[in-house]
Amino acid sequence: MSKHNWQSRVFGQSTDLNFTSTLLLPAYAGKIGLHEARVNGDGSVTLESRGGKITGGHDGLLYYYVELDPRRESFVLTADVFVENYGREGTNDTPQQCGFGLMARDTVGPARREPYDPSFQEIPAPSNMVYLGLFAGNRDENVLRVTRRRGVYDPGELVGVTLDHLELPFETRIVTGGQGVRMILGRDEKGFFAAAETENGLLSDPWYVPDCPPNLLEQQDPDHMYIGFFASRNAQVRFENIDLRVTDYIPPVPAPALWMPVNDSVKPTLYLRSGTVAGSPDYALTLQGNEDGEVDITMNGIPVGTVRLAGETPAALAVSLTPGENVFDCLYRFGQETLREIFTVNLREDGGSAGELYAAPDGREDGAGTRERPLSLSAALGRIDQGGTVVLMGGDYAEALAVTPELSGGLERPKTVRPAAGEKPRILGGLALGGCFWHVRDLEFTKTRNLITGSFNLVENCVFHDCEETGLMIGRGQPAGFNFAWPSHNTVRGCESFGNIDPKHMNADGFAAKVGVGPGNVFESCVSHDNVDDGYDLYNKVESGKSSPVALWGCVAYRNGIWTDPADRSHVILGGGGGNGFKVGGEGLPVGHVLEHCVAFQNLMAGFSDNFNPGALRVTGCVSVDNEQQNFIFRDNPLTAPAGVYRDNISIRTAPSDWPDAITGDVDGTNRLWQG
Repeated sequence: MSKHNWQSRVFGQSTDLNFTSTLLLPAYAGKIGLHEARVNGDGSVTLESRGGKITGGHDGLLYYYVELDPRRESFVLTADVFVENYGREGTNDTPQQCGFGLMARDTVGPARREPYDPSFQEIPAPSNMVYLGLFAGNRDENVLRVTRRRGVYDPGELVGVTLDHLELPFETRIVTGGQGVRMILGRDEKGFFAAAETENGLLSDPWYVPDCPPNLLEQQDPDHMYIGFFASRNAQVRFENIDLRVTDYIPPVPAPALWMPVNDSVKPTLYLRSGTVAGSPDYALTLQGNEDGEVDITMNGIPVGTVRLAGETPAALAVSLTPGENVFDCLYRFGQETLREIFTVNLREDGGSAGELYAAPDGREDGAGTRERPLSLSAALGRIDQGGTVVLMGGDYAEALAVTPELSGGLERPKTVRPAAGEKPRILGGLALGGCFWHVRDLEFTKTRNLITGSFNLVENCVFHDCEETGLMIGRGQPAGFNFAWPSHNTVRGCESFGNIDPKHMNADGFAAKVGVGPGNVFESCVSHDNVDDGYDLYNKVESGKSSPVALWGCVAYRNGIWTDPADRSHVILGGGGGNGFKVGGEGLPVGHVLEHCVAFQNLMAGFSDNFNPGALRVTGCVSVDNEQQNFIFRDNPLTAPAGVYRDNISIRTAPSDWPDAITGDVDGTNRLWQG
C-alpha cells in the first residue's frame, strides 16, 4: 500500500444502528451495527458496512481514504476488489441504497458519534463525487458502472443536483464470492477516468467520464479532495494490491465550466385546476396562483369576469362553454407585475353527464352509461362532467381508475366515483389520480400501486391491500423544488391499507406522502397494518426539495415491517428497510408535520420516528405501545435547535425494552412515558 496517510470514517445518514436493513437474522446477529475498516496482515483492506445510503443528493458511508490537494495533485488509485458479501446476509434482499467501490469526493461528513447515541440524528453528507463500483440497482447483473454526482455548491440547497449511473464502454462483472476484479479510478488534466479488468482478463483502456472535468471536486472545498474506498448499507468488500500514485497536476487554463443546477421553484405561476375537456356548457373555470392578486378573464375574446386569488386558494368563475375550443386569456395581476396565461377548454360534441354514469368490468366504450348498458371504467371517467358521478357495478376491474389533469372537476363541483348500491367493485389496475377535484369513495384496490399526483381530491372509506407497492401514496411532485406544483390539499379519510409488499421488501408502506408533497394534505381516521415497510411514510428527498407539512389525525399503525402471507400464516417476512408506525420526515429537511391522537403498536421499528426531520413537529395526544424499537424517537441534531412541540403523549411498555424513548424539543409534564 502507498505511504500516504490513510484513515477511515463513518459518516452521514442511516449509519446509526436502528434500521431494519442493518439488523441481521439471528444467525448473523453478532454483526449488528458493525462499521469497520480492517487493514489485514497481507496489506489488503476489508470494509464491512452495516448502514448508510447512496442517494441522489447525499450519502452515508464507511470510507477509507486519503486527502489530496485538488489544485496541485493528480492521482491513479488501483486495487483488486473482492466482494465477500453484498446485501443482507441470509436473504436475497438488497437495500436500494447499497453500494461499494473506488471513490473520489470533495467533502467528508462529520464522523458518526461514538459511542452510538440513539437520541442523536446523523446529518446528510452531500458531495460532488465520482465512483467506480456497484450500486443496488445493478446488483442483479453485477455489472460495474461509474456513478457521478454534480451540482453540489451549498449543502443546504440540493434541488437540481443530479446523481447519474453511467454504463462503461466495456463490460465488467463482479460477483459475491467470486474472483477479484482489478479497478482503476484516476484524475489528470483531462478529467476523471476509470478502467477495469474485463471478462477476458485484460485491463481496459482508461475511459474519461463524461461531464467530469478535472475541477469537479473543487466546488465545496477547493483545498481538499478525498480519494479511497467505500462501502454503504450492507456490504463487505476486500481490496487487495492497493496502489495510489500521486503526480503533479497543472490546472488547465481557463478552468472548465462546471455544471450548475437549475432551481426556478419560486417563479409566479397560474394554474388551471379544472379540466380541459367538458361534455356540457355549464363549466366552473377554476384557477390557482401562488401570488395574491386578481385575474381578468376573457373567453374567445369576450371579457367574462375577474377572480381574486389569495394564499394559493383556488377560485372559480362560472361560464357557459361554446361547442369546440374555448380559449381563456387570463391576465394575472399581482403587486406591480402581470403574468399572462392562455388555457383552452374543449366542449365535446358527443356530450357528457353531470348526473350518473354506470360502469362495469365488461362495460363498453360505446355504452349508454346506464345500469343496463354500462360503460367501461375509462370511458365513464372520460365522459362524466363536473358535479357528476361514476357508479361502479360489482366485479374485478383490470384497468386502472386513471384520472388525468384534463379530466379534473371544478371548485365546489367535484366528480365522484362510488359503488352501486349493494355492489362490491374491486380495482386491480390501481388508482392513478392525477386530476383535481375528485371524490373517490367506498372502493377496494388491490395488486397494483395507487398514487395521487393531483390536488384538491378526497379519497374516503377505501381499502388498499396486497399491493406490490405502497397502498396509497400522495407525492412524486415535479418539477423538483417547485412545491406549488406538487400534489396538495388532498384528504384521505377513513381508509385502511394492509398486506402490501414489494419485491425488495423495503418500499411498500401502508400510506405515504413523500418525494414532492405540497401544502394541505391530510390523513384522517386511517388504519395501516401488516405492511412490509412503514405504516405512514412522510419521507423527503433533499434533491427534490422540502415538502410541506402533512397532518395525520386519529390514525392507527400496527404490525408494520412484518408481512404475513395470507395463504400461509406461518410464512412471515420482515421488512428490509423500515417498519415504523409513523415515519415523519427524511434527510435533514425541517418540515413541521402535525400528528394528533394517533396510535402505534407492535411495529417492527419505532412507533413514531422523526427519521432525520429536525423541523417543528407537533405531536399531541398520541399513544405508542410495545413497538420493537422506540415507542417515540424524536432526536437532537447538529443542524438546528430541537423545535418540536410534544403534549399529552403516552408511551407504554408491558415488558422491559433495550430501546428507551428519546424526545427532544418542547416537552412538558403532560407526556407520560412508562417503560415497563
